[in-house]
Amino acid sequence: MLDEGAVLDTFPDSPVPTTALADLERHDAILTAIPITAEAHGGREVSERVLVQTEAAAIVAVYADDGWTVDHRVTAANRDSGEVFQEAMLRAQGDSSLVESPDDAEAAR
Repeated sequence: MLDEGAVLDTFPDSPVPTTALADLERHDAILTAIPITAEAHGGREVSERVLVQTEAAAIVAVYADDGWTVDHRVTAANRDSGEVFQEAMLRAQGDSSLVESPDDAEAAR
């Protein structure tokens, strides 16, 4: 099992290039490694907010002046990986309207 500290240790002490997330996703222990937000910087795309999912958990990591920290952690124990990913995405987006919460989806029906 790959722990979140080991994942964060692979990131530079700066926003992470989105290409590095794609490389991380090739690791057998990583199910998903995607940017939540990204922007162009110096001719490449970088992200200060990412979602990384393993079999054990999904984490939303954020880069700030003090380095990378885990903003949210969703444990995957006895849960479907798709369900864990969806919950992590909802937490990652926070109050953003980019992802519809399950409660909003039900109310719209």
